[in-house]
Amino acid sequence: MRSLQIFKIWGIPFKIHPYWFAILFLFSWSITNQVNLTSSEIYNIKEAWLIGFLTSFFLLTTIIFHEVFHTFVSLNHGVKIKKITFYFLGAILQIDKECQTALGNIKIAIVRPFLCLFTALILLLISYLSKSNEHIFTNIVNRLAILNLFLAFLNLIPVGSLDGGNLLKSIIWYFSGSKNKGRNFLNKFTLVLSTLFFLSGIAILFGLNFYYGLLISFLGLFGINSSKSESQFFRIENILKFSKVSDLKFKPLRKIEFDSNFVELNNVVKNKKDNQDKYLFLTNSGRWDGFVEEKILKDVSVKKWKHTLVGEFKKPIKNFISIRGSTELWRAIEKLESTNEGFLLVLNSAELPLGIIDRNKIGYFVFSKLGVELPYNLISKFNNKNQYPLGIEFPKIINLMKQKGDI
Repeated sequence: MRSLQIFKIWGIPFKIHPYWFAILFLFSWSITNQVNLTSSEIYNIKEAWLIGFLTSFFLLTTIIFHEVFHTFVSLNHGVKIKKITFYFLGAILQIDKECQTALGNIKIAIVRPFLCLFTALILLLISYLSKSNEHIFTNIVNRLAILNLFLAFLNLIPVGSLDGGNLLKSIIWYFSGSKNKGRNFLNKFTLVLSTLFFLSGIAILFGLNFYYGLLISFLGLFGINSSKSESQFFRIENILKFSKVSDLKFKPLRKIEFDSNFVELNNVVKNKKDNQDKYLFLTNSGRWDGFVEEKILKDVSVKKWKHTLVGEFKKPIKNFISIRGSTELWRAIEKLESTNEGFLLVLNSAELPLGIIDRNKIGYFVFSKLGVELPYNLISKFNNKNQYPLGIEFPKIINLMKQKGDI
């Protein structure tokens, strides 16, 4: 669904997702019901709805106000933001480049919690100076203050992608000098805290309150799964970052002598095991002498096959898209994705061919490093399509690594 742009600052569009309007209504309805249950003798139905709607609407206003300041601080610390979309109680930022320093990330992480706390204190002061505690205006101000306090403490919880999690990670990064130590510490802390939440929820579920227990245990389970996913993602990043192309198991090159005729070429083509293979590499007295494509068979009449030599159609190996075996794996993936066919010729330091790599070879290597063994039927399926196994999107992972400044 298309988001609605509300304004544009510093070249960044601020948008509201259509779901926000449905959530606005539900939140307004919830607050209205609360007012009716607790203060029905003071406010009529119209006034209760007014309190519910204005509280919800102005809550979004304060969130947008906070996000503008957060964006300003982020931009001043090198963050490149493409757009910002609001989903009522928060916003999703589409970022092209993240802050590259620990101190900068600390400053960015404390902006929203600080502004929520500051807003709450100002609203509480206004409420205190108000003459009537039962006035509609005062009621709305009190509710906004409480909700801002809630958002401040929620954002400060040191887990996952919340500001509190980013703050904890950045502090560890700042004092240790290692970004990875910060990420690892946060991930372990998230796992421990989520496990405590889950166990507490189970205890509450059977002992005190079923619904609260169910909610807390669900949040704990969500945190545990998020922690495991982050740990797996971190391992994949390290594999892509520190592994070399030479670590992979290459697809062997199909060879044919340069002075072979087209009848011999046709026999080799008929006996090929992989439908993705389209090229053959020529040898001349044990030395590499170029390559040809299978399709040259169609360029020559069958009657002339016996007298036509493969070497007459050879192309120099330097024309084949290639990569050195010493290249980092993430760079190989980038180059692979820039090709039309999805495979690369691997060369050694002497510029001699070693083999072919494609998406399958890369995917199986990463999964094997993760300790995951794929079933044979899946291997066959992806071999025929030259796809990354299980649909894992390595190019997107690499883009995220670039955004974070990890590569």
